[in-house]
Amino acid sequence: MYLSHPVRRMRENPQEGETVTLVVELSDTQEAEASAVGDAIEGIGGSVEKELPFGSLQVTLQQTAIEDLCSVEGISALKTANTIGYAGDAGEDV
Repeated sequence: MYLSHPVRRMRENPQEGETVTLVVELSDTQEAEASAVGDAIEGIGGSVEKELPFGSLQVTLQQTAIEDLCSVEGISALKTANTIGYAGDAGEDV
């Protein structure tokens, strides 16, 4: 599984009580797989915020849960939502 550099750092040194918004890329884009991954994310205390194009999910969870997320079957990559522009940018509104 690919982990972006910020996700790797958070996995190695999670900040207690801090949440993070991630883009979870699925290894299989079938609806059943997305549903199973979503259920697993909720099982570790995260929430699926929305489904994204190209077989991805935007999720929010505690940084301390990243290690558990890495063991979920059906995930090919984890990236921060800010890295790929799904979290928004206040500068765009100006």
